[in-house]
Amino acid sequence: MEINQCGYHVKCDFNGCNNIAKYAFSTKGLIKRDLCFCEECLKEMYELLAKMQTPRALKSPFKLNKKLRRKND
Repeated sequence: MEINQCGYHVKCDFNGCNNIAKYAFSTKGLIKRDLCFCEECLKEMYELLAKMQTPRALKSPFKLNKKLRRKND
């Protein structure tokens, strides 16, 4: 999957949006055609996805376990 600049002059694929598409979402054959989005709809979709998927902090590999720490530290 990848998002590229739209190389042709088409409308945005979101229902009710009549803006000209600026970006194309390609699934490389899984969907028969690319999905095209205008900049406003792509930003709105990004904000909605960010609310659903928030990145979690990873445990640092450099922190020592409590059992391995010295008592004087």
